[in-house]
Amino acid sequence: MNPFWMFTIFFLVVLSLFGLMQYRLYRLYQSWAKKALEEDERGAWERRGRRVLVISNAVFLLQILFRWGSLYDLPPVQFLIVYPAGLFFAIVVFSFLIVFLSDVLRLLLRPLKLLGGKKAIQHSSGRRAFLRKSGLGLASVVGSVPVVASLATARDYQINRLTLTFPEFPPALSGLTIAHVSDIHSGLYMTEAHMKEIVDIVNGLQPDIMLITGDFVDSADSQIDPLVNALKTIRRGLPVYGCLGNHDHFATVEKVAAAIERTGVILLNNSSERLVIGHHDLMLVGIDDAGRGAANFARFDEALRHVEPDVFKIMLTHRPDVWDECRTKGIHLTLAGHTHGGQVGFKLGPLNLNPVYLVHKYAMGMYEEQGKKLYVNVGVGMVGVPIRMVKPEIAMLTLKAA
Repeated sequence: MNPFWMFTIFFLVVLSLFGLMQYRLYRLYQSWAKKALEEDERGAWERRGRRVLVISNAVFLLQILFRWGSLYDLPPVQFLIVYPAGLFFAIVVFSFLIVFLSDVLRLLLRPLKLLGGKKAIQHSSGRRAFLRKSGLGLASVVGSVPVVASLATARDYQINRLTLTFPEFPPALSGLTIAHVSDIHSGLYMTEAHMKEIVDIVNGLQPDIMLITGDFVDSADSQIDPLVNALKTIRRGLPVYGCLGNHDHFATVEKVAAAIERTGVILLNNSSERLVIGHHDLMLVGIDDAGRGAANFARFDEALRHVEPDVFKIMLTHRPDVWDECRTKGIHLTLAGHTHGGQVGFKLGPLNLNPVYLVHKYAMGMYEEQGKKLYVNVGVGMVGVPIRMVKPEIAMLTLKAA
């Protein structure tokens, strides 16, 4: 499918769901106004609610126009349009999820309520005052969560250091270090300055190799130049390899690939590269985005055509779901991204409230089976909304012979 139509369909589906979420929340707002406010106050409050929705949606639609140009990088545009629009989206989605969970809980408890019989509720002035204060307080708490989470974690890059051992790894190369970065998403929430900060962190780590597993840009060709300017600041002499992700196909993928390679980054697009260090070598293999149906651009046979069976192999793939196939093809280490670690998932003590585990078999972190390993990087960028409850990461992997 043409990337333009693929992105258009995706966008329209998201926009339709977003509209339905707002409708459900506004109906709940009307119900609260009926119970918590005096009759002569309701009209004014409902008008305020509609006014907030109209203005917020206007800003949200306006940022879509900036998405296709380069002006989104300007600080006034970021602070007055881009971030408010993203936070509005985050607040609506987060609020809808809370309401949806509440609705499910009410349905589960409904049989108990029916057994207790119906009780008439008197809407006295005291009860109205209580509902008014509690409703406004709850709305303030729910609405502030995305804002606080964005400020607290969006740029709090974690350096995750892991040592991985393999019996097949060349002993002479033991201690080789790899900086693994994923899901940059140059665009609305990842400016040139942000990307240069990430590159500075990687340069400071002084790895032997840098590997980037897809989604260099978010959705448009206008996001290529800021990415290129940032990639050019990578330490001279550092070997850098990458593969493409699904968002790179939302833009003009040929332009994205050509621009990346002009910076010196070697794209493994259904191809392999022999990395010679001293008198020893490794094989780096990369596949294009492994989507579904017509959006599946991965070609394993093409990527592995020149790979010798007895050499140590590292696979770069954007989507971690292909790890099952990577193992059967003898790949020792697979590096992936794509999931963002759920981006808005979080833990409450022993309770893991991250929905990413319901969507992805391999969601984040390290997986191992039959001596083969997969590392799923939660990425550095954001998609959809400028909010991360799962902290962005740069993985620093040290490979050793077992």
